[in-house]
Amino acid sequence: MSDRIDEYLERRIARSALSRSEEAEADGAVQAIARTRELLAERPAPDVSSIVMSRIAELQRPARSRRATVNRLLMALWTPREINVRPLSAALAAAAVVALLGAATSFGPSRADVSAAPQVFVQFRIQATDARRVQLAGSFTGWQPRYELHETASGFWTAMVPLSEGVHDYAFLVDGERWVADPYSAQVSDGFGATNSRVTLLVAEPHS
Repeated sequence: MSDRIDEYLERRIARSALSRSEEAEADGAVQAIARTRELLAERPAPDVSSIVMSRIAELQRPARSRRATVNRLLMALWTPREINVRPLSAALAAAAVVALLGAATSFGPSRADVSAAPQVFVQFRIQATDARRVQLAGSFTGWQPRYELHETASGFWTAMVPLSEGVHDYAFLVDGERWVADPYSAQVSDGFGATNSRVTLLVAEPHS
């Protein structure tokens, strides 16, 4: 889906500004959103409390350092935060979560896979119109800008990064001199008067 369709769905441009092919694509996106909302309305919210508590029990067994990770994870999961997301992305992401939770209940990883430290590929995306270079740094890189973002559309930069489960803080470095938080993610203080972004990843495990 193009950025122009995103702008139309966010009501930043009028329908008259779209071409015929873009109108057809926009109508398809609206229908997909409607179908997704109907699916979520018909399906009861899954009870994942037992899965979460089981995973927390697994994390608490090793050393004290793991206990600190669990505490940060719980704070991130249950602390209310204001997050802004695109309408289509939110609907599709919600449908994906429902599908993944159902799959996790029936086809979760085996015990042999638990110690393999599973990772999830996370797409980081930011709009930086005048940037010449955008890099990603965070707690998972020792705050070194090790990941380069690529300009996939005019002014939009993205990167796919493998992350392990847990709580990760991050920020974007624009042109090697300006730190920018992700406007579409949870915001946290960096302790120095500025703001970082936060993403929380939790891999659910079934009961044995």
